[in-house]
Amino acid sequence: MPRKLAFTGGNQVEVVEYEDRPLEPNELRIKTEYASGKHGTPLAMMGALNYQGQRWDEEMRLFIPTEETVAEDRLAGGHIGTSGVGTIIELGSDVSRWQIGNRVFGFMDVSETNIICAHRQTHWSGFPLWLDGGLWELGDLDPLVALCLEPAFVAFHCIRESNVRFGDTVAVIGLGAIGLLAVRMAALGGAEQVFAVDPLPNRRQLATEFGANHVLDPFAEDAALKIHELTGGAGVDVAIEISGKIPALQTAIRATRMEGTVCAAGLYQGQAQDLWLGREWHFNRLTMIAPHGCFGGHKPRDFSRWDEYRAYDCIVSMMHQGRLTAPGLIQPLVTLDEGPEVWRLIEHHPEEVVKFGVRF
Repeated sequence: MPRKLAFTGGNQVEVVEYEDRPLEPNELRIKTEYASGKHGTPLAMMGALNYQGQRWDEEMRLFIPTEETVAEDRLAGGHIGTSGVGTIIELGSDVSRWQIGNRVFGFMDVSETNIICAHRQTHWSGFPLWLDGGLWELGDLDPLVALCLEPAFVAFHCIRESNVRFGDTVAVIGLGAIGLLAVRMAALGGAEQVFAVDPLPNRRQLATEFGANHVLDPFAEDAALKIHELTGGAGVDVAIEISGKIPALQTAIRATRMEGTVCAAGLYQGQAQDLWLGREWHFNRLTMIAPHGCFGGHKPRDFSRWDEYRAYDCIVSMMHQGRLTAPGLIQPLVTLDEGPEVWRLIEHHPEEVVKFGVRF
């Protein structure tokens, strides 16, 4: 039987066997060559602090009190993977666009095979991952760049929905895969200065290579104060916070100039006791947004000109053009059997992982 990396309960990640089902007429099967997944969101969801005594009501889009307890295995059976590269090995009867032998990339689990719906919907209304027809030709694109498709989607909306414009100053706080790609996109988009903030030296080095003008260690200095000093006292036009940590969001608020924008892209857990909204937030009349790409049920702010398909197509095009690159972002690259150990590194030694990749 084929094997995959899977959440099996609590914070456990294991290699398990699965049964490969028959294809529906509009589906195709891929033999996976490379795959990768998210780090921060699953780690946050494992703790599930936001769901303690609360449940999300999708119709009202509101957390409401509940006596239900949060299951420790709430992630069990869910996808670890988000992006993958592979070769088509089987086609459903209604699939005509693709051929057996095509090398492709798109939304895939960390599994030896993946089944993908080949047909796009007219308007996608679901979660911005695993959308139907989310598959692209690999061509001569580096497979490790292709694995950055999903974090690039979130970074893309951080930049666009924060209205980063040519000549703006931008701070990116939290240099995981999304943060590093946001640095790259801000630099590509013509930011005058890009500040990258993270306590891990290897990530700050990557940020420099991706286009940051200044890299700062928030544990070694007051990063917000330093950003003000380096911008003549004003602060940045846009601060993008992607670590999901409340102190980092406070840094983003303090680093932003009067009437600037704070993009809060992290999945913050628990109460925000370290957030002082009566200080810089209030005094400087800041705007805070949560970007598209963080969960589902909503459209991009510039819909209907832009939807998920157009955004992903644009990202793929810029990857193929060689403009959106990510050298060194996928590290480490491991075998499937090494996957559980990499997950333990993500939890306990994040300095050793930027964005993991699995090679089959």
